[in-house]
Amino acid sequence: MENLSSIREKINRMAEIALSMLKSTFEGFMKHDPEILSGVLKDEERLNDMEKDLTLSLAAISKAKGADKKKIMLLANIVADLEEIGDYIKDMIERIEIKIEEKLLFSDDAVDEYKHLYNAVETELADVQKALVMNDNNFAKRVLCGEEDHVDKLVQKYRKSHAQRLVEGVCIPRACNMFLNLLDFTAQISHHTKAIAKDILELK
Repeated sequence: MENLSSIREKINRMAEIALSMLKSTFEGFMKHDPEILSGVLKDEERLNDMEKDLTLSLAAISKAKGADKKKIMLLANIVADLEEIGDYIKDMIERIEIKIEEKLLFSDDAVDEYKHLYNAVETELADVQKALVMNDNNFAKRVLCGEEDHVDKLVQKYRKSHAQRLVEGVCIPRACNMFLNLLDFTAQISHHTKAIAKDILELK
């Protein structure tokens, strides 16, 4: 039976993979490169496999006498959230692949808005990854120190500006839907990242 120490190491690896996936997905988006996106999908499968194995291991440990059930539950929550992040990245990739295949273009303003949102969420996920790998709660606190709904406010703001561009004929409806999907999926990654940060702080 695995111990919590080895499980923590694997969770750290999950976080590293999730962060790498997010960065590569953004790179694939910016470069219109389906090969980059294909590599990310392979990592998403790895993340799924790790989630299944770790969940089973944590369930087995929880049955042991004197098991710290709260810590086990928090670790299980973190594993589940990392896997969910992988799912949303996969959803993003599906939209980006359609965008590339159908040669859908985003306006310069839309690209700039998405860059801003992405940078905010990547910073959050990078801090969570550091909190786990370096065992430093200051990084988790940093994720939670700003406005709880900062990312949601950005999404609302960019949805409104994009709707205006649609009305003005700057973008076409099909591309508009792709853009709105990317906003929403990226926001969901932020929600799961914040949930992980909260669980990290409870682990101490």
